[in-house]
Amino acid sequence: MILQPPTLERDLRQKLRPMRRKLPRLALAIFACDVLAYSLAFWSALHTHGAAAWLCGLAEAVAMAMLFVVGHDACHGSLTADPVWNRWIGTLAFLPTLTPFSAWELGHNQTHHVYTNLRTQDYVWRPFTKREFDAAPVWRRGLERIYRSLPGIGLYYLIEVWWRRLFFAAEGPDGCFRRRDLHCSLLCSAFLVAVTAMAWRTGGWFAVVTAVLWPFLAWNWVMSWAIFEHHTHPDVPWFDDPETWRKAQAQTRCTVHVVLPKVVDAVLHRIMQHTAHHLDVTVPLYGLVEAQRALEAEPAAGIVVYRWTPLTTLRHLRMCKLYDFERRCWTGFDGVPRR
Repeated sequence: MILQPPTLERDLRQKLRPMRRKLPRLALAIFACDVLAYSLAFWSALHTHGAAAWLCGLAEAVAMAMLFVVGHDACHGSLTADPVWNRWIGTLAFLPTLTPFSAWELGHNQTHHVYTNLRTQDYVWRPFTKREFDAAPVWRRGLERIYRSLPGIGLYYLIEVWWRRLFFAAEGPDGCFRRRDLHCSLLCSAFLVAVTAMAWRTGGWFAVVTAVLWPFLAWNWVMSWAIFEHHTHPDVPWFDDPETWRKAQAQTRCTVHVVLPKVVDAVLHRIMQHTAHHLDVTVPLYGLVEAQRALEAEPAAGIVVYRWTPLTTLRHLRMCKLYDFERRCWTGFDGVPRR
């Protein structure tokens, strides 16, 4: 593996400085539009029947994803220039996905972004080695096989991230809740109780399923797919040695730009233009197109870029099951590299 010059990422960040500018009116307009989209989709899911209710629930899941990206930006402090506004917007934008703001800030900002694809620290889609996989209990091997399949991919975020590390997750050094985490988790719980009660009063169990449960499960699938695509690719390595990882300039080497259809890219607020975001989290979502373009104009960056189709996801799920840290390559569950 050819290691990039140690100064490369620093130089690339300098190129992104002009894209850090904050446009508070635009940020608030995006947030307001996403809130409106979510509210309309939720109301429609409550007041429609049959197949239409399921479709409205799916639209609700998309709106939840849009709001989550806004909250994600706010949690990084990049949506607006005001920390107070960022915290309020982020907390509210995270509510439909039941994401506690402070727990996400700890796990995402201070762990995933700091140690991207370093297996001793980064827990997001961290792969097993062949030895670890074979030594795991039968149920855990089965669960991993489900996670790395198209229908089962949504369970990954639901179980491994949201349930284990976010929703009432014990993140304190003594295994207890930090006060901020507990408050945010209780706020998310109150939101869940409110929307469930509203659905029950409007349409009983059917409304609870189509307007609350189904959108949440669909959102988890979208989120699992997105974070899988962000850092999992046959050309993207993982590292088990901090020194090698540090020299490899992981923010550019281990982060993928997934080229989506233009409409989908816009709906998801450009979050799949992910290299620019990882290299400089202060670039707001409305500056990512310009920032990503600037990075890709630098040949030395070595950024992984590919045009997405459903077949590319199937290909990556097939090829990227386990990781061989000695050979620096992805393998199948049998330990053999796939082509």
